[in-house]
Amino acid sequence: MAKNEKKAVPNQEVYTVAEFARIFKISGDRVRTLIRKGDIPAIRIGNQQRIPQAVVDHFFAQATTPQQRGFGMWRKKRLPSLAYVNKLRDQDPRGGAAFLKALARDD
Repeated sequence: MAKNEKKAVPNQEVYTVAEFARIFKISGDRVRTLIRKGDIPAIRIGNQQRIPQAVVDHFFAQATTPQQRGFGMWRKKRLPSLAYVNKLRDQDPRGGAAFLKALARDD
């Protein structure tokens, strides 16, 4: 390769602020704020921002299922942390099984 030649960079899909906002179901203003704060890396072209596909992939890769986020997070009525629930269970006079059964009711 000659001294002045540069390697070709493969083209990567890029998204506008509006497209990114639509993908993640947030407002365009929120996306712009996150770009200004540096939470969303973006490419500035003139007065417009473009967000690379790699950034979108990164955010999706960070997503976790509700079950992975913690005990009871996927329920209508959120439950305290597992450690707190265990502490309450140990203090409850009804016994562990009755306590957990009452706790499991999804009111």
